[in-house]
Amino acid sequence: MNKLDVSPHTFTLSPASQLDSSTRSASAQRPESGRRLIVLFPASETDTPDLEHRIWEIARSLHLNVLLLSLTNDFDEEAQLRRKLITMAAVIKDPYVSTDIMIEHGNDWVKQVRKIWQAGDIVACYAGQKVGLMRKSLDQVLRSDLEATIYILSNYQPARNPNSTFISRALFWLGSLTIIGGFLWAEVEIVQLPQDWTHTSLLYVGIFLEIGLLWVWNSVFG
Repeated sequence: MNKLDVSPHTFTLSPASQLDSSTRSASAQRPESGRRLIVLFPASETDTPDLEHRIWEIARSLHLNVLLLSLTNDFDEEAQLRRKLITMAAVIKDPYVSTDIMIEHGNDWVKQVRKIWQAGDIVACYAGQKVGLMRKSLDQVLRSDLEATIYILSNYQPARNPNSTFISRALFWLGSLTIIGGFLWAEVEIVQLPQDWTHTSLLYVGIFLEIGLLWVWNSVFG
């Protein structure tokens, strides 16, 4: 039997128990209409029978349908990712649990979940997923943003590509420093202008633009 470590709005699922297909048919019930388990599946992850079984167990126990959501910015990667999600969906699906997949372009998990989340939906994500400039845990950000129930798929180590991570971090810092440096130069030029209301207005506009661009750049790599 699985054990769930429960804290407010957060559930951590232990490794899946061994249930065969006959157990599925006997124990499942039809989900309530419209309620979904939205699984946030990073493109770099690998699917395993254990992972698929755990997703199915959550959906079955809570009478939910399953939506596998993934994000990517690589058009070449998208085809492979789509095949992976279709395979996972086929394994998870049974007469009482329907499945669907969704692939969106970008890196902003919070934005994408906010777009599709509906009252009654439950979100499942990995314990190690980090987002934003401060690298906060995705489950904490979603719980605060949506006040939703979050399942953490624990005891699963994400597959990382060191080269891809290094390039992504390098691009992030290069872009951030370029934005900061560019606005610093602009502010120095503004300071040399006559001290009137135009001078003050330009400084404030520059500051807000800098913050906005940094936020957008962070969202791209978040």
